[in-house]
Amino acid sequence: MNKKEPFYNQIEKYIIIVFMIAMLILLSFAIFTRFFFSYTTSWTEQLTRLMLVWISFAGISWAGMLDVHMKVTAISLLTKKHPKFFEYVLMVGDLAAVLYCFYLTYRIGVTMRMTIVQYQVFTAMPWCPKWVMYLAGVLGMAGCGLRIIQRRVNYFCSRKEGHVA
Repeated sequence: MNKKEPFYNQIEKYIIIVFMIAMLILLSFAIFTRFFFSYTTSWTEQLTRLMLVWISFAGISWAGMLDVHMKVTAISLLTKKHPKFFEYVLMVGDLAAVLYCFYLTYRIGVTMRMTIVQYQVFTAMPWCPKWVMYLAGVLGMAGCGLRIIQRRVNYFCSRKEGHVA
């Protein structure tokens, strides 16, 4: 039976799709006004860069869920003949990735807090605070760590039930 995927497993996809469409519209508008009216808006380029940052970090979080995040696979491939050791190597790799994700979440959060305290804004978009860009990093890295944990828990639960997903 096909189980319907919960909404929270699709958040990253929706962020990527919505921001890609918005980027396409904004950049098309900027190109149109530049060539036909000799008018450029600096905020459109700045806003599309901001959306690209959000897309990148949403992709990082999504990669954690799909098990395509960066990790060392050479050691695990060498140990594939020994399934137990292979599984331990993958688990240690995931643990290292989770710790790294949460460390980066903390470090980006510190930077974000500093931009909030200093009231920094984008030069082309003075109405947009700069911490919005760092929020993407905090959510993306925390999301990646949580997605790796979610994937591991699902793996162990399905293994306990007798079928490996």
